[in-house]
Amino acid sequence: MPTTPATLLIVDDDEGIRKLLEIMLEDQGYQTLSAPSGEMALAMVARQPPDLILLDAMMPGMDGYQVARHIKANVATANIPIIMLSGLSEQSARLSGLEAGAEEVLSKPVVNDELWLKVRNLLRLKAFGDHQVVHSLMLEQQLQKRTIDVERFRSAMGSDERLLKMANYDPLTGLPNRNLFYTTLQMGLTQAELRGWQLAVCTVDLNDFKSFNDVWGHLIGDQVLAEFCRRLSNCLNVTDTLGRMDGHELALILMIRKGQTGPKQIVDRIREVLREPFRVQEQDVTMTASMGLALYPDDGADAEGLIKQASTAMNRAKQAGRDTYRFYTAQMNVEVQARQELETALRDAVRKQAFELYYQPKISLRDGTMCGVEALLRWHRPGLASVPPSVFVPILEEMGLISMVGQWVIARVCKQIAYWQHSGLGVSQVAVNVSAQQIAEGDFVQDIQRSLDEHQIEAKWLELELTESSLMFNTPETIASLLALRDLGLKISIDDFGTGYSSLAYLSRFPIDKLKIDIAFIREVPHNVQDAAITRTIIELAHSLNLQVIAEGVENCEQLAFLTENGCDQVQGYLLSRPLPTKELETLLREQRCFT
Repeated sequence: MPTTPATLLIVDDDEGIRKLLEIMLEDQGYQTLSAPSGEMALAMVARQPPDLILLDAMMPGMDGYQVARHIKANVATANIPIIMLSGLSEQSARLSGLEAGAEEVLSKPVVNDELWLKVRNLLRLKAFGDHQVVHSLMLEQQLQKRTIDVERFRSAMGSDERLLKMANYDPLTGLPNRNLFYTTLQMGLTQAELRGWQLAVCTVDLNDFKSFNDVWGHLIGDQVLAEFCRRLSNCLNVTDTLGRMDGHELALILMIRKGQTGPKQIVDRIREVLREPFRVQEQDVTMTASMGLALYPDDGADAEGLIKQASTAMNRAKQAGRDTYRFYTAQMNVEVQARQELETALRDAVRKQAFELYYQPKISLRDGTMCGVEALLRWHRPGLASVPPSVFVPILEEMGLISMVGQWVIARVCKQIAYWQHSGLGVSQVAVNVSAQQIAEGDFVQDIQRSLDEHQIEAKWLELELTESSLMFNTPETIASLLALRDLGLKISIDDFGTGYSSLAYLSRFPIDKLKIDIAFIREVPHNVQDAAITRTIIELAHSLNLQVIAEGVENCEQLAFLTENGCDQVQGYLLSRPLPTKELETLLREQRCFT
């Protein structure tokens, strides 16, 4: 014999919410009635008592608290379960609802899974209780057994709720996890459609959080992430939702009513509160976040698409310098596709070793002769123009392929040095750029030793150029690796000096032979007084530490004269020679001409 579906009464002055709840509950097989006011709800309950009531807490006229008290004060209706829905998330609002007689208090926007579970459990408990009352008159002697059964039933329901929490909430932050966030977003989209609201999805990523964990440890990292989430929550309206998607990536659902604060103002507020330092072991640590936003209905109408678009915009924010945000645009999809195609082509190039080395001469200002070259990586993408190193090298680093390419470069350079020496061309030294990843990953020192041994060349012919920022990465291990390389006989220089983050104290700690002044300081000398002063200071500092100095980016005679006058040891730049393919460099080596 078929079971009659339970009847649920929905009481809310907001027609959009009533319709949304009707759709949700009828999809689960329940019958629904609805009332736009507390007064009408009481009249409907008196005429036809429902099996359960979903009751809005805040309504004009008779509010939800008054309605609940009336229902619970009447013996005929006191056993009807009430789930109160509150737009307030504070604990005081929950307590007020429970004091008024509600069995459960849920926060708006309501989460599907949580609502269904509460409705199901309360209906089961009511049915069990009704059955208990009918039979208690006849079976008084079984009261103790029934009590035990009720406790078991309640325990089973409690287990259900614990399982629901484990499946839907992040244990560290207590926020909705990815699954629950998707469900909530789908509900929010339905509500926005019914009410004509705008909705924004915002993805948030803590910048450099992995490095923070490496330095401070995961326990401190978890504490900072929890505080980060607390600050973020305080920036939101009661109708908004914050969830933890994965690791240190969070996501927001911003429900934007007409006349309400827009998403730009909200993310600006988030940026401000996150700029306040976090207190970590008696130290102030500053964190920044990158954020991306996608809007409904402008950018899409489904949850998965909006999250994907927000993530695309967030990645663009990271590329723009972090501590910022970007709104999604259709052009970003074109750029993402282009990036994916570039990554695919790069992987193929790495697999086929389809790179080429060019060499830019370094000129001694003492006698104007070539004193060495710098090996520069080039990539000619098949069917397209050459891709600048400034574009593809950072992508290789992000893809984790730079170490593999770096090993190829060192092996190729060692082979080239051996060939030049056996051919009688003789180049004094070849500099190779090295990334922090290369030093940190694998057997970097052993790989270099292997290449030197294989091609039977002395280590003194190989120079390694590292940026300042790479020296700051994993510092103790970096120092140990550089000392080992120095013991082999390699020369080590700091590239782009003056643009990174190292302090002068590090110059004495690292085994360094040379400083390279960045093109940013050379570009406007001698006319830019500040750049000229910085350049002179770097030269004097290096010489006081018995280091050589080389300036890159020399493009005119005034720059060359300034550097010569101020005692710079070596220069390189387009004034003297552009980077050359191997054959052209060999022609230059045979000429043995003076460059200055």
